[in-house]
Amino acid sequence: MPKLIRFVVLNSIVGILIGWAIAAALLWMNVSGLGDMFVRSDSKPVILALLGISFGVTFGFAYLSTAVMLMPTGKDDFDRL
Repeated sequence: MPKLIRFVVLNSIVGILIGWAIAAALLWMNVSGLGDMFVRSDSKPVILALLGISFGVTFGFAYLSTAVMLMPTGKDDFDRL
């Protein structure tokens, strides 16, 4: 796999996992009653899908864009990635 593709995929996956962890923490810590609403809801899969997709996409893209902005500019530095 080319280095740039591996770089994008790896950083996106890390960001998605961070987003999922934050969404789970919001539910677990019951921020603004979100956890209670989730427990009492009849459509738990829909709520999990909405939270997972929205937090995953947001944090995945944020982590990837931060990694791209901090990426080395020289060819010798980029070869060490």
